[in-house]
Amino acid sequence: MNRSVEDADSAREKVAFLGAGAVSEALIAGALAGGLDPGDVWVTARSQEHVDALSAAHGVRGTTDNAAAAAQAGIVVLALPAAVVAGVLEEVAGRLREGAVVVSLADGVPLAELEQRLPEGVGAARAMPSLTAQAGEGLTLLTPGASCSAAQADAVGGFFERSGKVVRVAEEQHAVLGPLSSGGPAFVLHLAEAMIEAGAVRGVPRDLARELVTQVLTGSAAWLRADSREVAILREKVCAPGGAGIRRIAALDRYAVRAAVVSALGGAPPELP
Repeated sequence: MNRSVEDADSAREKVAFLGAGAVSEALIAGALAGGLDPGDVWVTARSQEHVDALSAAHGVRGTTDNAAAAAQAGIVVLALPAAVVAGVLEEVAGRLREGAVVVSLADGVPLAELEQRLPEGVGAARAMPSLTAQAGEGLTLLTPGASCSAAQADAVGGFFERSGKVVRVAEEQHAVLGPLSSGGPAFVLHLAEAMIEAGAVRGVPRDLARELVTQVLTGSAAWLRADSREVAILREKVCAPGGAGIRRIAALDRYAVRAAVVSALGGAPPELP
């Protein structure tokens, strides 16, 4: 085997996270639980203290030197704000391995711009993960660029699959699907918080209410996955005519909860009263 190809294959599973925010930590935790060796993960942060904390927490390698970390990996994840992506790419471009893939998590940085800033032989991709990756149930929207070979795209997809589900989408779909995928957990957790508080109002201890609500959400998700019928049909199964369930749904409708969710996720946020 050609030495450069062999080196690329050995490096492909090595991942460098440039930027150590909440999304990086979620993906690292999920990928390690999914079988990735912590010795194959590099992470960078601006402060050595933050690097040391991440290394201690997860057993990964850490540095404050973006270029040094990028040089080790076959997959380089830019977990950075859009405003600093160009500067970091300039910093690391000359150290990237041939056959590596640079994956940007930054919203609003198009693939064409990434590819213009990368050397020949290095692929580019965009990804939009969710924080539920830390529990092994993430959802990542993935768009490999034209610069990615099939092997490179599969390697990136395989990495994100360690922490959940991967859906390959066209680049323009990130803006449309993002509120449902990466933003969706906030809506579910907001509802869960309200359900727990409703239990507390009725005298249920919050820890018990949380246990009940967690299982309700887990069971509902499993039911939704297992039964392909319309969601409205499944909901009607819980809401017998004249029963308490349908009256509670009617109360939600009086407060326009459904319309508010559709407005928030489907377009402009609802106007406050």
